[in-house]
Amino acid sequence: MRTKGGETVYTVRELVSLLGVSTENQVRNRIEAIRDLLLPHLRRGPNNQLLLTEEGLRLLRDLQALCETGHTLKEAAHILRFRHESAEKTFSAASQETEKNRVKPLGGEGEEGWQALLLHLAQEVRDLAERVRLLEARLQAHAGQKAWWERWRDLKIA
Repeated sequence: MRTKGGETVYTVRELVSLLGVSTENQVRNRIEAIRDLLLPHLRRGPNNQLLLTEEGLRLLRDLQALCETGHTLKEAAHILRFRHESAEKTFSAASQETEKNRVKPLGGEGEEGWQALLLHLAQEVRDLAERVRLLEARLQAHAGQKAWWERWRDLKIA
């Protein structure tokens, strides 16, 4: 564990014990599997040595945890990549849509807008309840009726 530019970084040799694997080659394989996710967290040290930041270590630990649950390295990398992409999409969509998604009163300022919204939603619930009642009545009317194809089974063709 070293400090480089104010960040704690780890060498491949240190990552062997931190991840609980037995060889440096296993660590390098894991780094290669998710290199695209690790690029912002990879550094080069003396003699072109690979160094990984705390956030990179967290990603490798997540990958290792997936591998330990029975996934192959490739599957675990795909799962981790999917989680990372969906988290990014969720975050960016949330930040872009925050203002757009805020609930605004319909009738203007204060209680009138909320009251109008409440009345509108109450009417929607009543309409949906009526629709469900009609569909249930229709279902009950057809309850004793045979299916259209059952008539064909009863035909005696000689």
